[in-house]
Amino acid sequence: MTTQLPLTLLLPSTYDKDSFVIGGANEKALGWLERWPDWPLPFKGLNLFGPTGSGKTHLSYLWAGRVEALALNNLSHFDQHQFLETQHVLLDDFGVSGYYDDTAVFHLLNYISSVSGTLLIISPYPVAQYETALSDLRSRLRSVAAQEIDLPDDGLLKAVLAKQFTDRQCTVSEQVLNYIVERMERSFSAAQQLSAEIDALALSRKVPVNLTIARQVLDSFKVKLI
Repeated sequence: MTTQLPLTLLLPSTYDKDSFVIGGANEKALGWLERWPDWPLPFKGLNLFGPTGSGKTHLSYLWAGRVEALALNNLSHFDQHQFLETQHVLLDDFGVSGYYDDTAVFHLLNYISSVSGTLLIISPYPVAQYETALSDLRSRLRSVAAQEIDLPDDGLLKAVLAKQFTDRQCTVSEQVLNYIVERMERSFSAAQQLSAEIDALALSRKVPVNLTIARQVLDSFKVKLI
């Protein structure tokens, strides 16, 4: 069964434009979404790709909320009646599981083109590299415009960490933020995990986040990665 999630009904309060942290790693991707619907022909589609935790989901929520897109995390078969209420579709986690049937995706792309709709595809790698036995689907995917979301630099990583802690109503000093950034894995997903674990440990000990708490979680995090 195909899961359909109209994102306009599920937008978390922190998934708005004001809460999105903009930096060199993601500003081009945001620019693409802001230019909608002026995406290049012949097929008005965009592929945002990048590592886990890079902000792809946040960006897709911004776009889907704006255009009232239908969001899918799987597509086992194509039924045109599923798409009568919107001409705009989001495919999330594309290419990372067996949830998408190639024939169904091909029919969806044809449908989007026939109704002059738009398609946003979120994936960990460019969909132009997607392996499929359907040559027509492979050709279509290669025609989709693509934009990578890069790993963050120190400034953006620090801003993302600060936002993560703020979302948890957790106050963290500049000293602690700098300490974490200098020693953590260079990824958005690491920022999400570290902020959650640091906040949880501080709450369990009923103390503010400090260098001792940060150091202990960082050491534990490194062990998990080995």
